[in-house]
Amino acid sequence: MNFEDLLTIVAVAFLSSFSHCYAMCGGFNLAFMRLHSASKNPIFFSLAYHLMRVVAYVFWGVICGGLGSILALNAKIQSLFLFILGIFMVLLALALAFRGKFLFFLEKNILFDAFFKGIMKKFLTLKGLRSALILGFCNGFVPCGLVYFFLASAMSRGSVLEGAFVMLIFGLSTLPALIFFMQLSHCLKQNFGQIFSYVSCFLIMIYGLKLSLFSLFTF
Repeated sequence: MNFEDLLTIVAVAFLSSFSHCYAMCGGFNLAFMRLHSASKNPIFFSLAYHLMRVVAYVFWGVICGGLGSILALNAKIQSLFLFILGIFMVLLALALAFRGKFLFFLEKNILFDAFFKGIMKKFLTLKGLRSALILGFCNGFVPCGLVYFFLASAMSRGSVLEGAFVMLIFGLSTLPALIFFMQLSHCLKQNFGQIFSYVSCFLIMIYGLKLSLFSLFTF
């Protein structure tokens, strides 16, 4: 992974964490924080919750990176796959920017509704480390258009380690907004959330176009 790709991943994750991530996961986060607000170390439980969310992202990164590495065994198939991923990223950027039916379709996850949502509802009524770990891990399976961009990026790396690294960087880049600066996140979302969202969508689109054009030259 070159520095430009790393910078794009961090920028998209960090900017989106104050807009899209706050909107998507802020409700879960606030409910969890209220649950543990009376505990002696609420920050400890919050860290445990979000670190397990990052672990779930890394888990997905390993799977997507592994799939990408299998496709990388054939140069022609890999080039076609990268082209499709690039087009998907462009469409995803437009969906995230304009929030139409396509985004609703992408974020409708049958597995989450059937399995993880029920687990989260159950453990949102419980306190303690076990609740934090399970809720955090389940949060990593919440259907989210932004997460799909990073999963697509993980696939494009063609490596299990790089796929896991992409998702690790994504997860860590969202921590400041969702743990330490919740009040600031709320303020920024109210005043600059739309701007941050458009900038991150623009970066996703450029990244997707670059990936598609690169794949055409290597096909």
